[in-house]
Amino acid sequence: MGYNENQYSLPRWQDISVSRQGMFDDTFAFIPTVGWMFMPLVQYHGGGEQAQFEPLSQYIVEYEWGLAQYLGAGVAACYRGYRLYDSNETRAVVMKWVSFYKMYRDILTSDIIHVQRADMQGIDSYMHVNPKLANKGLAMVFNPTHETIVTTLILPLYYTGLTDAALVSEQGINPMKLTLDRGYNVEVPVALKPLGITWFLIQ
Repeated sequence: MGYNENQYSLPRWQDISVSRQGMFDDTFAFIPTVGWMFMPLVQYHGGGEQAQFEPLSQYIVEYEWGLAQYLGAGVAACYRGYRLYDSNETRAVVMKWVSFYKMYRDILTSDIIHVQRADMQGIDSYMHVNPKLANKGLAMVFNPTHETIVTTLILPLYYTGLTDAALVSEQGINPMKLTLDRGYNVEVPVALKPLGITWFLIQ
């Protein structure tokens, strides 16, 4: 996806943030499956302990963010290290996001609509769309701040093929029927805890 290898010597949160920004920018030119990213579970270009995700159980929050943003973008990543989990808790996190990817692989590997670029000051989001599927869209939403954010996210649904209404459900639960406005947008209420991640399914 056009990353700079030296970014993987940055501290974990900076690495995660820069990588999410990079995927957001590069998927203007490429579909998600064209490129790949990198996750330094152990040191890659230096940077000391802050630049690696080991021990995974100690940095489980950062590790989950990496898994969520790469699998949620449909972009393959090279997980450079010696293991994918080191405890039952980290194994559960890996299983959670791999299962999510397997369930929604068709939409997650579809084109991306750019909703809100990450600036680490508020929520950011990208959305996959494919009018040929039953799941017309899937929006990933991230809160990289240390505050709870309650807001309204405007999702542009033109390229989902929907014209009048959409069923929008957070993590596939309790779908809401929302009416598209004249610009094919819907307003989705979002409440995300600090360092929270969620996703919305559009049908």
